[in-house]
Amino acid sequence: MSQFRQLHRAIKIRLYLQFVTTMATMAIMPFIAIYFSHLVGAKMTGVLVMVVITSGIIGGFLRGYVSDQIGRKKLLVLSEFAMGISFLAIACFNAPWTVMPYVSFVLFMVNMFFSGLYIPVSTAMIFDLVRKQERNFVFTAQYWISNLAIAIGSITGAFLFEDYHFYLFLAVAAVTIISGLITYLFISETFVKAKTDGETAVKPASILSNYQSVFKDRTFMVFMIASMLVLSLESHLTNYIAVNLENNMEETNWLGSFSLNGINMTGILQAENTLIVVFAVSLITWLIRRTSDYSRLIYGMTLYVISYALLSYTVTPSLLIGFMVLISLGELILIPVRQSLLAELTPESQRGIAGVLLMASVMKQPQKAERMSG
Repeated sequence: MSQFRQLHRAIKIRLYLQFVTTMATMAIMPFIAIYFSHLVGAKMTGVLVMVVITSGIIGGFLRGYVSDQIGRKKLLVLSEFAMGISFLAIACFNAPWTVMPYVSFVLFMVNMFFSGLYIPVSTAMIFDLVRKQERNFVFTAQYWISNLAIAIGSITGAFLFEDYHFYLFLAVAAVTIISGLITYLFISETFVKAKTDGETAVKPASILSNYQSVFKDRTFMVFMIASMLVLSLESHLTNYIAVNLENNMEETNWLGSFSLNGINMTGILQAENTLIVVFAVSLITWLIRRTSDYSRLIYGMTLYVISYALLSYTVTPSLLIGFMVLISLGELILIPVRQSLLAELTPESQRGIAGVLLMASVMKQPQKAERMSG
């Protein structure tokens, strides 16, 4: 607790807000693909989900550059208010009195575009504020807090979303708007553009030239591409795997006591993953404390990839839960060393852009990306 009290106030506020907003959003986001597959079919849902994700990536590429030019706070507040308003509109078009799935997908495109703004800016703000000696503590605390929030949110959504999604959309809208208001009132700008000769601000480079300078960093790009290929597997849990479980997993009594169907199983897998991370992080950190960073990356990636591949080929509850244990262990080995390397490799003047590339590599939903990003 003494380390936490010594952190910059803005970091502590961001950690509190991250817990609440992540918990709220995870009550709905893992179940969106299942929900819309019932309305427009699995194939159309897959196409529309890809369009929504692309919208987020476009928003991120545009806004990551802007955050490195004009600062973080304005863009962070704008994105939170825009996301909150879009969730409110989504609730109105998925209410007891009307359901309009295609209008909802347009609104999700807007929401994901501003999520694309939110993630790199939020990531850059943390990088601006955290001191080198605080990195391990802050990244570990953020990772732990996010996983606890995801566990609570996903298990809540697993049993409430199907019948009460309208009220969950309203709750997420309210939480996101309040988060934006708190950011506006209590967090100061963390980024100041460099000046030459003490007076004249450096002329902003173009978006293309900024990204070109990042792309020329071979080590950073190899690192990001590898992360994208490995961590993108997790997107399947709330897309392909979720729909597969919904369509192919018959309602069954597990262990003779629990009645499970596909949507329940999706929430349970989400909760299992995050609870293992919450309660096993200290043990795994201690067990691998003498292992090199290279070994952690290789072992973590291998366990993570193989286990996710196996998870996608079964609908048996016991096997699903067993494979998720292995996935979670791989994640615990991989993510902490990945976050430290990211902080080390990111150019100070291009943290917003680096946050965009990170977001693209873990684009499942905004909160998951933020959880990975530090």
